[in-house]
Amino acid sequence: MESDLHPLSDANVIFKYADDTNLLVTENSDCILADEFSHIKRWADINGLIINFGKTKKLVLHRPHGTRHNLPQSLASIEQVLTARLLGVIFQSSLSFAAHVDYVLKAYFYSCVLRGCH
Repeated sequence: MESDLHPLSDANVIFKYADDTNLLVTENSDCILADEFSHIKRWADINGLIINFGKTKKLVLHRPHGTRHNLPQSLASIEQVLTARLLGVIFQSSLSFAAHVDYVLKAYFYSCVLRGCH
């Protein structure tokens, strides 16, 4: 079934998995983050859904050694984070996957300790 929730700008992407909705707003979008987020909130209200603002986060991706960052405006009551987990993958704002690799290695290590490695 296809969702009736679509971004305001063709440059942006909304993807959903189960009850999670993710919005990707590109730097060169013709629609600002605040407008896209307001659009999602209106859609949720119309469809009788409640957005859990305690679990809603903003992750700004940028090149690791970039000299300038065009940061989007902050959104009221939305926490900006340096890492976020999406479908089991840990993304970092610097586009590094060190946190994800550390998590996978620790999980493997503890799995070996508890069950033995083969």
